[in-house]
Amino acid sequence: MAETLINFQPLIIAFLGGLLPSLVWLWFWQRQDRECPEPTGLIVLSFVAGMVVVYFVFPLQKLVYGAMPYIAPLVNNLVGQFSTFIIPSDTIQITLWSFIEEFAKYATVFFIAFKSRHFNEPVDAIVYMLTAALGFTAMENTLYILKDLAQSGTIDTVLNSDLRFIGATIVHTISSALVGIALALSFYAPRFIKLFAVIIGVASATLLNAYFNLTIMSTNGTLSTLQVFSRFWIAMVVVIIL
Repeated sequence: MAETLINFQPLIIAFLGGLLPSLVWLWFWQRQDRECPEPTGLIVLSFVAGMVVVYFVFPLQKLVYGAMPYIAPLVNNLVGQFSTFIIPSDTIQITLWSFIEEFAKYATVFFIAFKSRHFNEPVDAIVYMLTAALGFTAMENTLYILKDLAQSGTIDTVLNSDLRFIGATIVHTISSALVGIALALSFYAPRFIKLFAVIIGVASATLLNAYFNLTIMSTNGTLSTLQVFSRFWIAMVVVIIL
């Protein structure tokens, strides 16, 4: 029995470390929608679907990683038609990875919530996008914590998970909020305007996600990391106001 508990301990730590921060954020955003709340079942389904879609995203990102020797020259050949600027391979890879994540979160909400009769007011787009994003972050953080537990001690893992809570959770929340805001603003518009809003929203979210990841990769030390996070805290305040 004791051996079983020891074996399950990393799973419990990873699950709680990944899930609890997202549940805190979900509670906060649901409080903003308390005057006209969405059905609990649909919120839970959107959250769980956001968690599940991670398992589709990771293989696609691995596929992009393996294909980078072909993708990078192709992209730079296309860019070369208009400019002499060379885009680094890392930038192309991170941007494609970010696009896969942002489009996956949008597609999840599109098929689960946007087709529901409960999707009946502009703010619903933001609520469901945030919910799916938090589910996505919960599972992503859980998997990262499991990886950290396998490579280092518990103390290091807790510190790393705290930074992911501050950073990755916020950037996923903001990026999905951008998509939700774009959809909310075009809620009553014709279909082609809605399509344009989706393109703008997903593109903006992709660039934000890629910017965060590329910036955080170049930081050195806790102070530099917190300086990067501070920009996103400001963005979060703007999202809350919107």
